[in-house]
Amino acid sequence: ENMEKKHPSLAQLFRRQTKDLESWRTLIWRPEHNPSLIAQLCEQFYRFGWATGTGGGVSIRVGGPSESRPWRVFVAPSGIQKEDMIGDDIFELDMNGKVVVPPKTPNLKQSACTPLWYVVYKQRPTVRSVIHTHSMYAQLATLLDRTESTKVLRITHLEMLKGVGHHGYDDVLEIPIIDNRPSEDLLADQLEHVINAYPNTNAVLVRRHGLYVWGDSWEQAKTQCEAFDYLFHSVIEMT
Repeated sequence: ENMEKKHPSLAQLFRRQTKDLESWRTLIWRPEHNPSLIAQLCEQFYRFGWATGTGGGVSIRVGGPSESRPWRVFVAPSGIQKEDMIGDDIFELDMNGKVVVPPKTPNLKQSACTPLWYVVYKQRPTVRSVIHTHSMYAQLATLLDRTESTKVLRITHLEMLKGVGHHGYDDVLEIPIIDNRPSEDLLADQLEHVINAYPNTNAVLVRRHGLYVWGDSWEQAKTQCEAFDYLFHSVIEMT
């Protein structure tokens, strides 16, 4: 009250920032708002250049034994402009891939990435979010080996290594690379294989295509995705 009398503009700013913070907390803590969160993330990733031409996608998983309720997986649809997506466009699925709540927007199809979300969730039980980008830097990073035969990209001695989790400046980061296929769902077997072959990895590159990144929260997945993209850009510029 005293602050409002002495500094009304500061009080107004404080209330607005508090309201914004509470809005994000609502999205994080209330699972029913995950569709809106996915739409917001897709719009942001479009502006990053990661979801051009309806490409890329996001999924978020909630529930499970720790929350005493069934798992639910929220996924972005296929073939929709990512910058125009709204919460009503999102699918809600169970852990068997069955639609629990369809989008309110009619005539939408599930993303071809959907089988790949489940590969990650089943192989990494703690993961709560998976992001797929069509980042130009990710795509070009898979072509640094002109023979296109390498199965892993190694990066070291860059400060941003700290941003991808469990790595320091002088550690060697290994990101598996799998070959692209005519359709996204055909990548499932390769993705499962490299996840098991590289038990510490939290990202996989798809040659001439893009990147899959996951984390134990949507915030962690997003942060790591940004850090990976920065690292790919750095390596390309230094080559």
